Amino acid sequence: MQSTPPGAIVRNLTFQSENLGRDTTILLVFDTDMEGLYDTIYPVVWKTFTFPKTDWYSYNVTYSDDLGFSKVRIGNRNLLDTLGHFKLKPGQKTTLSLNDDDDLRFSLPVNGTNDYLTAENETGFHQDLAVGFYDPSRTFTYGPAPMLFFKEVGNGSKATAQCKPVLRIYVESDYRETEVLVDAIKSTAILEQDLHQLFRNTVFNLERNMLTGRYKLTKTKP
Repeated sequence: MQSTPPGAIVRNLTFQSENLGRDTTILLVFDTDMEGLYDTIYPVVWKTFTFPKTDWYSYNVTYSDDLGFSKVRIGNRNLLDTLGHFKLKPGQKTTLSLNDDDDLRFSLPVNGTNDYLTAENETGFHQDLAVGFYDPSRTFTYGPAPMLFFKEVGNGSKATAQCKPVLRIYVESDYRETEVLVDAIKSTAILEQDLHQLFRNTVFNLERNMLTGRYKLTKTKP
């Protein structure tokens, strides 16, 4: 496990259900409206959980505002693989370049645009980048969990993001974790939540109406 910086916001989320009546998969993603969404910026699936139709079950996840940029590779089914990463705070900018051995490196941060994270590509080639957050329950080597993907950032161009921790949750089974969403999810989210507005520990109870088949998530006491 890695330690979070002093003053970092951490949110521990628990999702639980009991006797839903059918196997149910929920999807967690940061896909709120922003400029360039599904054009130059693409949301990335954070987590998927499948609850059994009977018995009680729960899953735990952790978010933090310990942010960073990643050099990524997109593979089969639009899944992302992290190749290198660098911590960055809102209002800071880093530059991606190649060293003498043609290895990618991120520069030390300098002042950028207020409230935004910026990565400038000076490698001479197009680069696929992502911005995300470090999970304090995992080691630093895993890199940040990607929230937003920037495809083929051109040489001399910048990837700029304002990381709003507004989480949407859908009942969906056709997506995988770290999958880049090239189009908006067609179903309606069953929950939209600004994680900064929660306490450090929050429990959500997933329920299904047996008559209508509709789902809802409600907050309960930890």
